[in-house]
Amino acid sequence: MKRLFAFIGSAALIMMALSFVPACDDDDDNPATPTTGSISGTVDFRGTWPTTGQVQVSVFQNYPPSGPPDAFTDPISPTTSFNYRFDGLDPANYAAVVVGWIDLNLPPGQEKILGYYWADVDSVAVDGNGTPQVLPLSVDVEAGETDSHIDMAADLDVAP
Repeated sequence: MKRLFAFIGSAALIMMALSFVPACDDDDDNPATPTTGSISGTVDFRGTWPTTGQVQVSVFQNYPPSGPPDAFTDPISPTTSFNYRFDGLDPANYAAVVVGWIDLNLPPGQEKILGYYWADVDSVAVDGNGTPQVLPLSVDVEAGETDSHIDMAADLDVAP
């Protein structure tokens, strides 16, 4: 009988001790706070698709661009309109979203700006040589947000 009371007493002490241990639970009700943001839009193409090189959309934190873009699309196949989306961008102010042409067989500096995001989405903002005529609009990317409707027009005839 003495052993039974010792066992019951020990069990009671263990249960009391466990009641003071906080319960751990997987809190799926509170997803992780997003750390990156997104931008998206549509590019309307005008002119004839170049026979060499590739056309892509790129994002730069600096303007004029100096160095590689912060993000870029895969090469775009010939089309009249292209919907793009950049996910996973660090929160920041991006100075330019650009539609460009590049031929990887040519030396650096031969790239052409075909258009970029600016106040008038129906105009390409560059002359026939790809020289910008106005400044691009910057885009503020915030964590957990998508800045959509970053729409542009691009003049394919600027590419050689």
